[in-house]
Parts: sequence; structure tokens; C-alpha cells
Amino acid sequence: MKLRLALLALAASIASSAALANEHEIAALMRLGSEASLSVGGPLDGRLERSVAIPDKGPGFERPSARRPEARFGTVEMVRGLVRAARAVHERYPGGTLIVHDLSLEGGGPIARHESHQAGRDVDVLYYLLDTEGRPTRSVGAILGPDGRGVDFRNLQDPSDDFHVALDVPRTWAFLEALALDPEAGLQRVFLAEHLRTLLFRHAAREGRPEAVAKLAEMTCQPSTPHDDHMHLRFFCSPDDVRAGCEDTHPIYPWRRAALRKFGLEPKLHRPRPDRPRAKTVSAEEARAAAGPLHADVEAWLEMRKSWMKPPRTGRKYCP
Repeated sequence: MKLRLALLALAASIASSAALANEHEIAALMRLGSEASLSVGGPLDGRLERSVAIPDKGPGFERPSARRPEARFGTVEMVRGLVRAARAVHERYPGGTLIVHDLSLEGGGPIARHESHQAGRDVDVLYYLLDTEGRPTRSVGAILGPDGRGVDFRNLQDPSDDFHVALDVPRTWAFLEALALDPEAGLQRVFLAEHLRTLLFRHAAREGRPEAVAKLAEMTCQPSTPHDDHMHLRFFCSPDDVRAGCEDTHPIYPWRRAALRKFGLEPKLHRPRPDRPRAKTVSAEEARAAAGPLHADVEAWLEMRKSWMKPPRTGRKYCP
């Protein structure tokens, strides 16, 4: 009994020390100046001359240790924006955790499994999720269907451990809203599945702040791969980085041009070189082949998914 109590006390002490270390790391991040990072070029053909790492954990967010540790770097503006937005959700809706996946390599450049993510201004995050009782549950890369529901197929060959989940619309919207209204972060694009965008904007019509709704209506769209299991966020160049050769992709919104003009700047458009170095990516067909045998429910989900792999019928094009 004494040994058990001692081990519990030790575990609590270690957890407390780790939390304190994370607090110090986040406080140091928030004190950094814009010179802490430098993004040069664009998302498809760029680099980071200086970068900052996102902390492993903080109020309302976590970057799992199982993710590639080398892919945790970005601009100071983007990383701080993520930390602030996750904290805002945590304070408004306690209980959920933003799961952060890949950012960029420390020096940028091509990164395996990504066409972009080269200049420190792209990041993948998972959707906030709920369990079948409506309680926050740890986010996973589960495919979410038109009704926002999905299944965490933990063992692709065995249905006995399937775990049903649903999009946590209020938390996901609150996160995007916080980013859209953060002037330093400079959110440019949110790549996500059209049907999940629809669910978010139904909620926003009732709960969203008008400025955020207007901005996110422009920023959000489905790319050629639907992004039904995670969101890909892209951020604008900071004014200091524009001066150093940072390049933005389309679209350049009127409010973006107005913000740059306050610094006497105009946006530089990214035109990636045809012969640029490219990282190895994995197609849907290759991923399916590597998965091996699948149980019937997984096969059914993949078949259903084909219906939203086509261009959205909304009048909007795929995200460029």
C-alpha cells in the first residue's frame, strides 16, 4: 500500500513538473519578437531560415508524441495563433483538446506525405470530436460523413473495437473563429470537406460573430482531396517576412491588402518552380493497398466516401 501511494505521489509530481515546464515554454513563446522566425518563398517551394517549435502540450491543445517530432516547426505568428486559439476554446468550452499534427521541418522544405508545408505556414489539426453521449472525446483522424458522424476504426480487420464519434461543431467553430479574428496569426485558408463546412456554418448562423462568419465564408473550402478527417490551415506571410521574400498564395482578400498597405507593402504571389524538389506523397490507392484486408464496415465507409470526393455542387471551385 505504501509503495502504491509513493508511486502515485511520484507520478503526480512528474505530471506537475511537466505542466510547469509547458507553462514556462508557452510564456517564453509569447515573449518572442517577430524576428524569431523567417519564412521565405511559398508553401510549395519555400523554406524557414528561422523557426519556432510548437510546445508538446498547453491549455486546450496537444501535439502527440507519436507524431514526427521533426515536423513541429513554424512561424512564430502561426504557432502563437494556434496556442491562443486553443486556449480560447478551452476557456469557452472546457473539456476538449485540439490535436495538432504536422507543421513544417525546422528549416522548411519538402516534407514527406505533404505537397505543401514547406515554409512554416501550414499545419494539420484534427477536428474536435464528441462521443455518442455528446461528451468531448480525444480527437482521431476518423472520416466524418455528411451528418458529421464517423467511426474510429481502431483495428481495420476487427469491428469489435469500433468507436463511434461525431464532429464537435461548437468547439471546432470556436477554434476557427478565434483564429480568424486574431490579427497577428494571419489565417488565410481552411481546407476542409464541404459537408463539414456546411455543418459549421449552420451553427455559425446562430452563434458566430459576424466578422468571423464573413471572413471564414471566404477562407473555407474543399480541396481536391476532401479533408474529411482533419483540417489543413494556411497562414499569410507576416509583414516582416514579406519584406524578406515571403510569398502568399491566392486568394488575397481585400482586408489582407489593406493590412499590408499600412506597412507600405503589397503581397508577393507564390509561383512555385516546375522543377522544385518534391516530397514523397501517398495516394488514396496506395494507402488502401497498404492497409491490407478490411472488415465490411470500413469497406462501406470507403465506398460512401467516394460520393464526396467529387467537386462540391455549390458554385465554389476546389481550393487552389
